This record gives sequence, structure tokens and C-alpha cells, in this order.
Amino acid sequence: MLYFHFIVLSTLLVGSVNAHHGAAQSYDVDTLVTIEGVVLSVSWRNPHVTMELQRTDEVGDSEVWEIEASTANRLERIGISRDAVSVGSRVSFTGAPSRHGLNALAAWIMTLESGAELPIWPQRARRMGRIVNRAPVDTEIVEASTANANGIFRVWSRPDISGQLLEGGYLPFTEEALLAREDWDPLVDDLVLRCIARGMPSIMNNPQPMEFVDHGNFIVLRLEEWDAERIIHLDQDTPPVNQTASGLGYSIGRWEGNILVVSTTHINDPYFDDIGTPQGDFSSVEERFTLSEDERRLDYESIHIDLDTFTEPARQTGYWDWVPGEEVKRYNCTVN
Repeated sequence: MLYFHFIVLSTLLVGSVNAHHGAAQSYDVDTLVTIEGVVLSVSWRNPHVTMELQRTDEVGDSEVWEIEASTANRLERIGISRDAVSVGSRVSFTGAPSRHGLNALAAWIMTLESGAELPIWPQRARRMGRIVNRAPVDTEIVEASTANANGIFRVWSRPDISGQLLEGGYLPFTEEALLAREDWDPLVDDLVLRCIARGMPSIMNNPQPMEFVDHGNFIVLRLEEWDAERIIHLDQDTPPVNQTASGLGYSIGRWEGNILVVSTTHINDPYFDDIGTPQGDFSSVEERFTLSEDERRLDYESIHIDLDTFTEPARQTGYWDWVPGEEVKRYNCTVN
């Protein structure tokens, strides 16, 4: 049976700052649906775990639903592994139905036949009042992580395991940018569907861990999402002459006390975000990574200059926490 529960819009609706992989564009996140059936297939992968569920509709006909959950990496971090569900299992899923009339569901919670609930989209499950905790990490790994941490050079994680994204900012979009966004079709235009990595600045607005690695005259910023690596040059003031553009751009950094300031130009990513907002050819970003005195929090601010996208400089903010023992896992994006 299919159950609809109408909930308060402000509780679950995702705005442009917090969208990830276009969830709010593909799914009706202010409507809660529960469906029950038998699992036909399981694809345990990034960027999203997917399953097929066979159910019987209200008139007795059989139908197949596509189920989308969080990333495999994030589920493993809260102790949910591939063997949690198998083909033939009878389960129910609670989440947001497709906005496009498809038999598709973004599943926040999977309920097993035993009655056990698994928060397979942790951020959303937590908003529904479910408890979401990190899986225990081996003591030796925690101790090694603590010993190797050096200022900003360590692995940083988003606040709480649910994977909160950039949480604040000021985004004064031009009318042209907003109109162009309306023409973006998440079922066709979303680069995630083809495992094409996001570029700057949207690559920074993701829920996965990242790590700063010291290489002397440059820093490598390893981002788990997309297995991306940003190179931050510390030994130059301007990009090389005739520097070519790329999705991640060309980044130059400098230290202001405990603040790493990074200026990035030569960006050719077509989108500012993952909901189809276009990005101009001459955009630039200045980021400030501020280390707390106790070295357990890293605050973030980014200023965006793009005359094609914004009427004036835009701003985004957020922060990461240090969780000893956390690591940057391989992402290995896989097309379904």
C-alpha cells in the first residue's frame, strides 16, 4: 500500500544553498511517502546507493520502483554495509516521491521485515527524529590520526554524520541566471548522471570529508567526493601566463596567521551549483579557511565574483569538524 503523509514544508524543503545532487529538483521533498515490497536489485555505489523494489499497487497490479539512498561511503560511516539488504528481502521505504511522475523514491529510511529501521539518507532521517551515529573507529587508527594531525593538515568532516552542507550565505543571482536555471532538466543535464566531477566552487559544497596535505610550496586538498584533488600554490602571486582553464581552476594560497586564504581563477565549470545555475567564463573565488584555537574546527567563507551570475559579490559560509580516525575514502563514482 502507498501512504502519503503531508509534513511542514520548512522542515524538509532544501534550498539552493543546501541542495546536493539536485534532490529537491528531482524529488518532492515536502511530501513523505511509504512504499513496501520485495527488493529486486541492489547497487551499492557512489554517488548514491540504488535499489529496485517490486510492489503491488492499489488495484493489484505489480510495479517496479527505483529507490535512491545516500552514498555508499556515508552509509558505511554509520555502520550500514552492503549486506544490510539483499535481493528478495521484504522491506519498506519512507522518503520523497519523484517530482516527475516516475516510480522513483528518495528514501530516507529503510524498514526491514524485522522492524529495524535503517537511516539510509542520514541527514533526512535525522530531521525526522531518528538517531544517527558514527560507527566506532579502531583505537589504533584514532591514535595515529591524532599523532599525525598538524594544524590545518588533517582530515576534516562536515558537522555531524548526517552530512550538513554549506549552511549560510548571500547569493544575489542575476535575473538571467535564474531564468537559465529554469531550463535545466535534472533528468538530462545533471552531470552526476554521467559521473562527471563537479568543479569550483560547487565541489566545496558537499557532505564528504576532505584532507589538507602539506607539500611545502604547495598544498593538496583531497576531496573524497569525486576523488578530486585541488592544488593550492603557495610560491606564486599570479597564475602562469597563458594558464589554461579547468573545472577546478588555478588556486594560489597565502597564510594570514591561522587563516589559509585561497584565490582561484581560470575556472571553466559551466555550473555554479548542482541545480543548474550557470557560471560565467570569468568567475573567481576567494576562500578563507580559519582554524580554531583548539584545532578542532575549520570555519569556511567563500566570496564569489561573477558578473554573469551575480549582481554583486556572493558569499557562502560553513565549517568542518575534526573527527580523529576519520579518513578520505575512495569515491569511485559508478554510472548505474
